[in-house]
Amino acid sequence: MVEQPSSPDAYSALEQRFRGPARALLMRIYHPLVLLLAWLRVPPNLVSFSQIPLGLLIVIMITPHPRLALLLIALCIATDGVDGALARHLGRATPFGALWDGFCDHVREILVIAGLAWVGALNGFWAALYGLAYPGINITLALCNHYKTPIPLAIKSYITAYPFILLYLWFGINWLDWGIAFSVLTMAFTIGWGAWLLHRALG
Repeated sequence: MVEQPSSPDAYSALEQRFRGPARALLMRIYHPLVLLLAWLRVPPNLVSFSQIPLGLLIVIMITPHPRLALLLIALCIATDGVDGALARHLGRATPFGALWDGFCDHVREILVIAGLAWVGALNGFWAALYGLAYPGINITLALCNHYKTPIPLAIKSYITAYPFILLYLWFGINWLDWGIAFSVLTMAFTIGWGAWLLHRALG
């Protein structure tokens, strides 16, 4: 993720405890790919942007090749930090890069959920609420961190939504309405918790 260490981020206090060691491990894993991208002179922001066409490709693959769509989702998640690792390697980490990375990640995430609704696998109502709650929780986390009142724990979509997406795309078991509804509700709870913390901090 293309960011400076001091920039606000969308992580809970619990996630912050493990973020440093996790980033160090990912830097070692990404190192060969980072060196290749640096040699090819690929800009970090272009790596971030790749999430959007990959999201569109996932949508196209959902019906004809659902397992391939799932593998593409896994690829997006696995390579999400490459842009930041590349930016740090090149000494080009910027606040704009952090915002651009987050924007591209959000577009890809919402494209996938919209695609599931588009093919009729997910109720459009829950898909629309997810499209609001997903950026909402990340904005809330970032604001809480900015104002030094971090949310202790946030239950995110990779815990609540992704297992149901896996069930559907790999096994053909469609519990998406229940899974996405649960994800929306947990994100709404976190947004409310963050709003309460901000209210206390800011008066």
